[in-house]
Amino acid sequence: MMRYMLVLTFAFLLQTGAAAAQTCAAITTDFDFGSVSLRAGAVNQTSGNVKVTCNGGLVGLVGVCLTYGGGSANDGGTPPRRYMVGPSGALLEYQLRQTSGGAALSQLFVEVVMFLGSGSATVPIFADILSPSVQLPTGPYNASYSSGGANGVKLRVGVLACNLLGQELAAGGFSVRGVAASSCNVSTTALDFGNVPAQLVQAVDKTATVTVSCTGGTPYRVSLGLGQGPGVSNPAARKMKNLLATLTYGLFQDLARSQPWGDTLATNVAGTGAGSAQVYTIYGRIFGNQIPTIGTYTDSVVVTIAY
Repeated sequence: MMRYMLVLTFAFLLQTGAAAAQTCAAITTDFDFGSVSLRAGAVNQTSGNVKVTCNGGLVGLVGVCLTYGGGSANDGGTPPRRYMVGPSGALLEYQLRQTSGGAALSQLFVEVVMFLGSGSATVPIFADILSPSVQLPTGPYNASYSSGGANGVKLRVGVLACNLLGQELAAGGFSVRGVAASSCNVSTTALDFGNVPAQLVQAVDKTATVTVSCTGGTPYRVSLGLGQGPGVSNPAARKMKNLLATLTYGLFQDLARSQPWGDTLATNVAGTGAGSAQVYTIYGRIFGNQIPTIGTYTDSVVVTIAY
């Protein structure tokens, strides 16, 4: 008996050709600061992201470079100083950053992993407001970025780094916004009575100042606490301490020392913000007919501004 074996050979043909053109799109989220405090030292931050989506090509990496201009209001620098525009054309400076606290964002390189013809990557972007000032008016502030253009968002595909040429495509625009809220700053000088006689027959008068800066039109009230002296309930009869000894003094709103300055509605000082510094004098008095123990007398008074 003869056996025959049929050997079949299959040939696989892998056709190769030019890869399909890769197309990418980028969508950057809006940045909303919400309520913005304009007082000195206030921290106003927010964050968003950009999502890059690519199509074309089976497997691999696609390099994408995003260029962010200065937006609708900027100083034209590199990187630009960016501004939101508010009431009466007021400018509120902000900055976009690739990392929180990092350098200003001008270009962003993104690698997109492609699988079966598509891929996407999402990169965070941070924003913070710079140099807030109560001199700025309250109200809404806005900036916008167009798709393309010198001050908008541009996208290049097929690059290994942002300094290389690539195919330029459209990139979506976005907006930046916030609402400046009523804000105040307050500062004080020390009230130093200096050297006083060992036997106080006459009163000793000195002054200090409270400086208030509030956004225009903001109503406020300035209160002075009763200090750290024992059992104090009257702003005209506070107590400085030197160990167990005390020295009675008062803080007043007027030169005649007739209107005490305290922390109740009847004794605090009211005002309305002007967008600039407003200075108030604190009139202090150590009362006469006291015999203080020799030493240094101190007290700590909390200044509070409500607005």
